[in-house]
Amino acid sequence: MPKVLILADDVTGALDSSVAFAARGLRAICALAPETLERALDQNADVVAVATNSREGSEQAARDAIASVRDIAAKRFEVLFKKVDSRMKGHIAAEIDALSLPLDRGVVVCPAIPRLKRHVVGGSVCGAGISTPIPVAPAIGRPAQVVDATSQAEILTALPSTLSAPLYVGAAGLAEALAERLAANSAPRPAPSPQSPAVFAIGSRDPVTVAQVEALSGVPKVSAPNGRVPSATIAGTTIIQMTPGDEQRSGKAAGEDFASGVAALLQASAIPTLLGCGGETAAAILKKLGAGFLEVKGELLPGVPLSHTLDGERRLDVITKSGGFGPPDTLLALVQMLSANAQRDHQKA
Repeated sequence: MPKVLILADDVTGALDSSVAFAARGLRAICALAPETLERALDQNADVVAVATNSREGSEQAARDAIASVRDIAAKRFEVLFKKVDSRMKGHIAAEIDALSLPLDRGVVVCPAIPRLKRHVVGGSVCGAGISTPIPVAPAIGRPAQVVDATSQAEILTALPSTLSAPLYVGAAGLAEALAERLAANSAPRPAPSPQSPAVFAIGSRDPVTVAQVEALSGVPKVSAPNGRVPSATIAGTTIIQMTPGDEQRSGKAAGEDFASGVAALLQASAIPTLLGCGGETAAAILKKLGAGFLEVKGELLPGVPLSHTLDGERRLDVITKSGGFGPPDTLLALVQMLSANAQRDHQKA
C-alpha cells in the first residue's frame, strides 16, 4: 500500500502534485482515470495519484467520480491529499463531501505555490495570474484550517506533527511540503531528459498558454480548427494547437476530435514524446493511445512534470503543463531542451 494517495480532478493536477514526491526519490504512479486506480495500486509505488477527470463536468458527475474511489480513499494511507486547482476551480466542496470523511477529521488547506508566485494571504489566493483575490474557505464546504503562505517554509511549518491526522487540500506547494517531510533524508533529484522530437498538443485556450505559443518561432505549427486536426506527416518537434473554427461546436466534441487527431499523428510516427497542455487534453490523448497509468519521473521546469507510460500501444515520454501556469518562455525552454537533447544524442551516435 502506498504512503500517499492523491485525488486530483484532472491529469495535470495529479501529475504536478505527485511529481513533488518523485523529485525526492519516492516512486510515484498516476492513474489516468478511476477505473485504472486498482492497477496503479499494484505497482509497488510509494505515492499513487488518480485523476477523477471531474473538474469540467457537473457537480453530480464529480460526486460520482469520487464515490468510485471512496472505498480505496477510506483505507489507511499515511497521507490523503485532495489536489485542487490553485485558483479554486472545480467542484471542490462537493468532492470533499463525497469522500464521506468523519466530521472530526481535520482539514488543512493551502492552494499556494510560492515558487510560482501564487500565495495565500488573509485566507485568499493571490499573486501571479490572479487579478482579484480568491477566498479559500467558501470553496471547501466544511470547517478547515486555511494556511496563509507566501513562502514554502510557511507551508512546511504549518504541517501537523502527525501527518496522517488530517485531510490535506491544496496544490503543488502543499505537495512539496509533504514530500519534504516524508522524504526528509532524500536530496532532490533532477528529472531525466525527455526524448526528442515531441508533439506539443495545445488544447488549452488559457491566455497564459496562448502567450507561450506566440513566443515560439521556428517550430512547425499545425492549427486544428474546432479540434479538427488535419492530416499531416510529422517527423520533428511540432505544435498542434486547437484554434477557433468557423462553426459553433461544443467543447466536448472539439476536445474529442482533437485527441483523436493527435493520437492518430502519434500512431503514424515514431515521435517518442508527447506534451499535453491542459488536463483534459493530456488525459484524452493518452486514453486514445490506450494508456491507463504513468510513472512520474521528475520535473523539467516548475509546474512541468515528465512521466513515462507503463501500458498502452507504445511507450512514450509524457510532458504535461496546466494551461494557466508558466512564464511566456515556458514552451520555448522546452523546445530548447529537446533540441539540446537531440544534438547530444546525435553526437553520441
